[in-house]
Amino acid sequence: MSAGRGSALAGEGRAKASAVLLVHGAGSGPWVFDGWLDAFGDLAVEAVDLQEGLDVSSASMRDYAANVERRVAGLPQPVALCGWSMGGLVVLQVAGHVTPHSVVVIEPSPPGEVQGFAPAASAREGLFDPEAVYGRFPPGVRARPESQLARAERKRGISVPTLPCPSLVVYGNEFADVRGKRVAALYRSRRAFFPGLDHWQLVLSSDVRRTVADFLAVD
Repeated sequence: MSAGRGSALAGEGRAKASAVLLVHGAGSGPWVFDGWLDAFGDLAVEAVDLQEGLDVSSASMRDYAANVERRVAGLPQPVALCGWSMGGLVVLQVAGHVTPHSVVVIEPSPPGEVQGFAPAASAREGLFDPEAVYGRFPPGVRARPESQLARAERKRGISVPTLPCPSLVVYGNEFADVRGKRVAALYRSRRAFFPGLDHWQLVLSSDVRRTVADFLAVD
């Protein structure tokens, strides 16, 4: 069940979004959003590949954000940004550099304002196996090597103190506090809580897709 369903940005006096850009998490890729591409009516929908054109062994969170910014520039405006897990933090970074219609984050890696800052934490380049770090991916979901540097930057803490647009935070039980309630409180976001869904199920769930579409006021 979602507390945020039916919340329409049209009621806030904003123009309807023209496009939705979907941003994947660490060690995955745009394929995690395959089931989302037809969920938003007549909006243009794309899923960005954060690793496109990068040497992943030296990729930073700013590199990932730059890939999203470039894709936003090529889409019909205004663009709604939707990110899951690490991609949620990338979306938060990007929001202050573009003019998004709105932001949706699905259990995002939390910004430093929520998780705290650890500037002394070591940061080094290299790759890691996401399944060795995060556990096995669901059947049929391909994993790929991920940037050790970007992960270290997240652990140090990335500052995103405010958002310039309406926002929705989607979360389940697994990370309800640090990736859900506390993120929503920081940005005064609307919330959508799915108590029966774990971190992976949130991005694969048709119920979550419908909730995001409702938030964007798409029939």
